[in-house]
Amino acid sequence: MYTFSYTAVNDMGRRMRGEIMADNELDLETRLKEIGLDLVSCRETKEKKSSFFSKVKLKDMIIFCLHMEQLLRAGVPLHEALADARDSSDSPKMKDILSSVYESVKGGMVLSAAMSQHPTVFDDVFVGLITAGEKTGKMYESFNNLIEHMKWTNDLRRKVRKAMAYPITLTFVLTGVITILMLFVVPKLIAFITSQGFDIPVHTRALIAFSGFMGDYWYIVLFGPLVFFSVVALIYRTSNAFAYWVDSVMLRVPVIGPTIRKINLARFTHFFGVMYNSGIDFLDALVAARKVVGNRVLGEAVLLVHCSVTEGNNLTDSIRISSQFPNLVVRMFKIGEDSGNLREALDNINFFYNREVNDAVDGVVGLIQPALTIVMGGLIFWVIAAVFGPLYQTFSKMDF
Repeated sequence: MYTFSYTAVNDMGRRMRGEIMADNELDLETRLKEIGLDLVSCRETKEKKSSFFSKVKLKDMIIFCLHMEQLLRAGVPLHEALADARDSSDSPKMKDILSSVYESVKGGMVLSAAMSQHPTVFDDVFVGLITAGEKTGKMYESFNNLIEHMKWTNDLRRKVRKAMAYPITLTFVLTGVITILMLFVVPKLIAFITSQGFDIPVHTRALIAFSGFMGDYWYIVLFGPLVFFSVVALIYRTSNAFAYWVDSVMLRVPVIGPTIRKINLARFTHFFGVMYNSGIDFLDALVAARKVVGNRVLGEAVLLVHCSVTEGNNLTDSIRISSQFPNLVVRMFKIGEDSGNLREALDNINFFYNREVNDAVDGVVGLIQPALTIVMGGLIFWVIAAVFGPLYQTFSKMDF
């Protein structure tokens, strides 16, 4: 089928424009007749082709799952729901992938197997939830759980990005101010001071040395940190031992470490709850939830919980052994296990972590902003003291 952009008139003689799917122009005219429109003109709309580097955004995944959940809940057959989701998607990449999934399902393949052919879009966790829905016969619940998880993940990302936007902007501004001062302003002021033969104190000599270094090696100062962090990031991706060491160090950094811990544990408990509520086996839910933990130290702790549960220990004791979860969370798990209502306990834990993450992110931002302001103020004070200090001392010795 093709997408046509058309102009038509209704029974009142009013012109109407829109887009509709049809096999050809004759089919288009027939479809418009069915809704009381007479075709005037039309043209085929060329769809955007996805490139090799294009990616499916999280927003597109949420819209897809929402579309599937609503249609399947309404009793629409699976292949028809896939066709509707494909046609309504705004992402060319998503259209291509859903076309492939649709053809596979239409050919007799189950949805989870068809999705597993596209691991870059539908990961093991996504496919696992769909598999659970196929087993229970309530696939719309699996899509609903995926919607809740992806919305939560999207909200968390947006919250962190929004919180870090101001500190990052201020850092760039601070870097620009330092560069301008040291390359253009300070050298002229220092040249004037030295030409007058003033006594130069230590902090002024330090400013002269720093300004000279910036002038001679500005490319190292500006691009050195970028190169350093790029190299660290590359080694982090290629060396597990180095990545584990970095993750362990980050957890010990004051203020930032506790925030990283809370965000990762919030991801784990939230996704574990999604998997468990979807009917996935307890141990399989632990394995799947471990994949969303970005910090390797905490991921190893979750693996320890899984091994302990496999050996026959209960979940509460296993979590306590890992020593990574707060006592309040451990107690909530214990209440859920003792009462046999672990689902409600997981909801309470997620509520707890949502508050903790909000407070932790706000705390980090509240610390970074004044710290950067103090650095900028200290820099400006240093320049003023180094430049005007010798001038003041000279003027104070003059006898008028």
